[in-house]
Amino acid sequence: MASGVTFGAAVLVSWRRERAYIRRSPWDLLLLFGMPPVALAIVAAIFFAGVIRDIPVGLVDMDGSHLSRTVERNLLAAPKIRLEKAPPDLSAAWSAIRSAQVYCIVYIPPGLESRAQRHEPDAMLIYFNAAFQTIGSQAAEAARAAVQAAIRRAGDAAPAVALHPPKVQVTIIGNSQQSFELFLAPLVAPLVLNLLLSCAAVFCVGRELADGTFTPWAEQVGGRILPGLIGKLAPYVVIYWGWCLVWTAYLAGWRGWGVQGSVSLLLFGQLLLFCATAAIATLLVALTRDTDTALSVSALYAGSGLSFAGTTLPVNGAPLFTRAWSAILPSTSYLQMQEQQLILGTSVLRSLEPLSILMMFSIGALLIAVLRLKRVVGAPPSQDELSIPPAAEGFVRSFLQTLRVVVTARPILSTIVFSVVLYGFYYPAAYKGQAVIKLPVAVVDQDGSPVSRGFLRRLDATREVWIAEQFDSIGAAQHLLRQDRVDGVIAIPHGLEASVLKGAPGGIGAWFKGAYLVRSRFLGQALSSAIGASLDEALEPLQASRALPTNSVSVIQRPLYDTTNGYGDYTVPGVASIILQATLLFGVAMYMGLRRERSAGRMTLRAFLGVWSGFTLLGTMTTLFFFGFVFWFQDYPRAGNIPGMLICAPLFSAAVSAFGLLVGSAFERHERSMQILAGTSIPFFFLAGLSWPTFEMPAVVQALARLIPSTEAVPLFVKLNSMGATLGECASQLVPLVVLAVLYAAAALHRLSGGGVAPISTSAQTLQHL
Repeated sequence: MASGVTFGAAVLVSWRRERAYIRRSPWDLLLLFGMPPVALAIVAAIFFAGVIRDIPVGLVDMDGSHLSRTVERNLLAAPKIRLEKAPPDLSAAWSAIRSAQVYCIVYIPPGLESRAQRHEPDAMLIYFNAAFQTIGSQAAEAARAAVQAAIRRAGDAAPAVALHPPKVQVTIIGNSQQSFELFLAPLVAPLVLNLLLSCAAVFCVGRELADGTFTPWAEQVGGRILPGLIGKLAPYVVIYWGWCLVWTAYLAGWRGWGVQGSVSLLLFGQLLLFCATAAIATLLVALTRDTDTALSVSALYAGSGLSFAGTTLPVNGAPLFTRAWSAILPSTSYLQMQEQQLILGTSVLRSLEPLSILMMFSIGALLIAVLRLKRVVGAPPSQDELSIPPAAEGFVRSFLQTLRVVVTARPILSTIVFSVVLYGFYYPAAYKGQAVIKLPVAVVDQDGSPVSRGFLRRLDATREVWIAEQFDSIGAAQHLLRQDRVDGVIAIPHGLEASVLKGAPGGIGAWFKGAYLVRSRFLGQALSSAIGASLDEALEPLQASRALPTNSVSVIQRPLYDTTNGYGDYTVPGVASIILQATLLFGVAMYMGLRRERSAGRMTLRAFLGVWSGFTLLGTMTTLFFFGFVFWFQDYPRAGNIPGMLICAPLFSAAVSAFGLLVGSAFERHERSMQILAGTSIPFFFLAGLSWPTFEMPAVVQALARLIPSTEAVPLFVKLNSMGATLGECASQLVPLVVLAVLYAAAALHRLSGGGVAPISTSAQTLQHL
């Protein structure tokens, strides 16, 4: 080895060597300068609208009264919803919901107005599609407000001397517009960049081991592995950090959301996130000494940041594994710091804790990796020698050969089969809690009456709320909220009990953090429900003693297809299609990369059909396993339409397999499949329209999304599993999926039968020119 190389010189030598490699590698250039701006542009376009408007809803009017006509007018005037259909009965309404023509149904029972005039208790029902929870619940809330306004306008309010529970005024701190752009875009964009960086860093170090160039590299840096790794990883960290700076400038500057806290601290936290990710990726390579395994673990580790960080469903009530895994994800600490500085304006000292954790990840992971990699110097390549025979002639031979290759090629088998089994138990762990559990809140009781004290006792006994602090001043409680010490503040004003007794109550104030809007919505609904139930119970003796009337018409919301309104029952059935697509897509593309490496030659039509059928069979089996056994074991909504599932699973697998054959034929080595494609999974999920409706996306984004099989598969399988939809009700997804399968298969056949693909030059050959 060379001697006398200083620390700085080793960094510089390694930096220049890696920069020279990147310049000669089209796929790495794409990963660094092509995919990040495209991904950021897609994320920006998806959430550009900010709020959901014109959600289609339906009205089933079985009363035909003045009150029901007032309800209809209010629904037509509501800005967030659009009265799309008026089904004649509930049976027709269920079909409209299952086919996604509407997301919510307002049901007015016969004789409602006449019973209301006699002060007989009755209710209007609002049914919403909880399988599409974000969209359905937004529609239900807007419909509820319209219906309640109609009831008041029609004169069905109780007399002025009646006892009414106080109203709850909810304020979202840092996101008063309740914009999903400010909620989701800051979460999604950095984590997509983080996932891309993780895969890039794994390949950056892993290819040296796979190609047998690690020892020559170590000699070039004089055996100084630590500065060599710093110089090697620095181009990737700097470039991805640069893209994150561009994103922050777009969101805070051009979109005008601003940064409530320290800009410099936010940017420094982003740098630490990318340093920690690159260090952990290097550690994975050092521990496994296998690029394929490291890429798989890296995609699993970095790709789960959005689920396990508690940004949507808090993990404080989750099982021990979920809480422990969340704690060892760098994204958890980063998103905590980002919330504090971007949304809340928390003090710098409060954010030093997550920043310190990120710094420890960066330093600790890199030092351990250095110790492991020092043992590799001079050792032969540890990567398994993968081989693939030329495409067999004939359909049956090609079909059987494809299955044999999958079984004997460990990376492909692990990706297509074992990963599905692992994800079936790993991913649902993030949502085991299903609902928020004991989130800390601060309360301010300025009334101090028996009513307020009884309410707080009952509130603290609920599943969702833990009263952590009690203050005399609203300002002091809100300061605790901005310092990220509590998740909410509840203030009971002076004279609450007296105003209730007079029949003209004031309101109870509630403040929640706006960084995680879905989480705040769950907390707000839980608090509103607890407040109503607790005050009703507290006021019942007074109500009975005065024999005063109450409102005769109530409004009841009922979730459909996810009757507990659990967050896991909503999220996992949708994400399942993304998991199944990703594992099959990566595996098929990996197979095609192996063909390029071994110059396997072109395929005949029968050989192509055999390969395509082999992967379609494997995809069908894993799809049925996931939607069958995994959903049964995890107790998710399932088996709504089993015959439909048996028809649609092969179609989905055929479309994904054909897509993988086409995309994978462009990769010069099999590792590229995971390196390039892993970062697409998060955008693909949001493009599918489960968490954010596709009708709020720009037309060009909607058109591009329709080219991805999962865009059709996510709502298709949610309908079949959770909602029991018929194939006719799924036609809007089923037909495009068939078209995609045919188009991608034709394109892949044209490419693979058109003279074959040229032999490729490996990284080792490329490095001979450096």
